[in-house]
Amino acid sequence: MLGKLIKHEFRATARTMLPAMGALAALSLLANLSIRGLTSGLSDVPVLRIVFILILVFFGIGIVAAAVMALVIMISRFYRNLLKDEGYLMFTLPVSVHSIVWSKLIVSLVWFLLTALLIFVILALTALNLSNTNLEMIIEQLPSWNDLMQMLDELGIRSQVMTFLFQWILAMVIGTLVTCLHFYASMSLGHMFTKSKILLSVVFFIGMSFLFNLMEMGYGIGVAGTADTARWDIMNGAEAMRFVSSMTWHGIIISAVQGAVLYLATVLGLKKGLNLE
Repeated sequence: MLGKLIKHEFRATARTMLPAMGALAALSLLANLSIRGLTSGLSDVPVLRIVFILILVFFGIGIVAAAVMALVIMISRFYRNLLKDEGYLMFTLPVSVHSIVWSKLIVSLVWFLLTALLIFVILALTALNLSNTNLEMIIEQLPSWNDLMQMLDELGIRSQVMTFLFQWILAMVIGTLVTCLHFYASMSLGHMFTKSKILLSVVFFIGMSFLFNLMEMGYGIGVAGTADTARWDIMNGAEAMRFVSSMTWHGIIISAVQGAVLYLATVLGLKKGLNLE
């Protein structure tokens, strides 16, 4: 049943996200053409120069809007689908609250990652365009996978680099899920009451943010007190990588704990005290 919920969620969100991503891609093409125009003789024409500059301004706004839209879609789908009138239908389906929440989380995670990837590719291509760098030349100069692994082996940091890459991906996924759950938990707890639901959701959001910041500060102070930072100046590359990896694991652990608390609050809020009136 989880698969069907995910499929339905993708269909519902794709109606907005795909056109938005397509529009951003088209706008990036116009922006790159504008960059070429500004660096050519066309910029001598005042009207064209103004058009090129306006396109670049809208391009910058479009990048921010794409990131914000992914967040807005994530929040609005949860709110309208579970906390408004649609919630009466959703909670009569023969599925668990866990499946409903995970379908929202998985689909939101995918859209966030796709949006981030699209923005990264667009900005990278724009940077290459600004520097007049040949993309094919860069690709040809990149080392092969075997050459890269051999170089890391010679430096003695292959395992550390691979671990760090895994940690980076894991931290990105967990961080995205925690962000979603922060909004979900706040809305679920706020809608347990009969009045001022939106206001209470905001209060819960701010309150949990404050508590989590205190948790992170306390945890960070505790870790810093036990970490051997005195040897930082004499660490070699492999030792420095291991130290950074250890600190990254601590960050992942505290994010996972926050995610577990937020997930529990979301599920309990939807299961036990949700007020749809």
